[in-house]
Amino acid sequence: MNLLREYIREILSEQVRHQFKGDSSLFRVSLPGIGYIEMAQKLRLKECQSDVDKIMKSSKYLAATKKYEEANPPRTALTRHEKTGKYEDMEVGPAVMRPMFYVVDKAFINNPAHRGKGYGKELYREAIRRAAEYARDRCVFVAPLDCALGSGTSPDAMRVWKSLSREYISSGNVIFVRTN
Repeated sequence: MNLLREYIREILSEQVRHQFKGDSSLFRVSLPGIGYIEMAQKLRLKECQSDVDKIMKSSKYLAATKKYEEANPPRTALTRHEKTGKYEDMEVGPAVMRPMFYVVDKAFINNPAHRGKGYGKELYREAIRRAAEYARDRCVFVAPLDCALGSGTSPDAMRVWKSLSREYISSGNVIFVRTN
C-alpha cells in the first residue's frame, strides 16, 4: 500500500511540476526554476520537407491517414447538382487528414548547473505531448527551428533533439506523433 501511495504522489507531483501557458498557435511549457520551451504552430516545415515526405510514405503515417478517413465524415463542397441545377452540399471525396506542424521556437535552461541533467529532454517531451493534444486525431509533426528558418537551433538543443528523435517516429530532424 505504501508503494502505491508513493507512486500516486510521484505522478501527481509530475503533473503539477510543469506549468503551461498559451494556445494551439504558440505555447510555453515551463519547469519553474529550471527552464522553458516554446512551440509555435507552422503551416509547414519548409527546410525539412524531404523528411516530412519520407514520414508521410511510412506505414505508420499511412495507417494513421486510413484510420482518420474511416473515422471522419467524407468531405463535402457546395456543388451544382447536374439534374436540378441548384447548388448543394455534396460529397466530393473521403476525409483528408491535415496534420499539424510545430517548431521549437525557444528552449532555455536558466541555470548552467541544471544543464545535462535531463530537464531539457523532459521539457521537450512535455511540449511534444501538448502539441499532440492540440492535433487531436490529425497527428502532428514537430521539429527544431532550423526546419522552419534554416537556422536558429543551438548545438546543445540539437543534441537533445537527436536523442529525442530515437524515441519517436522520425526522419532527419522531424518527429511524427500519431494521435489516432
